[in-house]
Amino acid sequence: MSTWTDELKSEAVTLYLKGKPTPETSMDVVGEVAEQMGFSPNSVRMILSKAGVYITKSQGAAKEKKATSTRVSKEGAQGALIEKLEAAGKEVNEEIISKLTGKAAQYFASIL
Repeated sequence: MSTWTDELKSEAVTLYLKGKPTPETSMDVVGEVAEQMGFSPNSVRMILSKAGVYITKSQGAAKEKKATSTRVSKEGAQGALIEKLEAAGKEVNEEIISKLTGKAAQYFASIL
């Protein structure tokens, strides 16, 4: 098993977000990411939680009440930007995106 690097953490966030997790499917998406990357599901869940993107069943109810959050992690914002670029059919340069601040990534994702 490998050691978590910043690149692997970013990849885990990106793969998780690509899986379009919901409170009901989040654990399944974590399992798929873990299997694909060769880490344990608990390890992946920890990385996603620290990045602020992991969705739990209890968060699903809270998200229904509050549609937007003012605080977004750097990795979460970068993952959202990558997702928007891919959805728009644009080329994704993860090296450049990884150098963006969370606010910059959030800004670019919002204008796409």
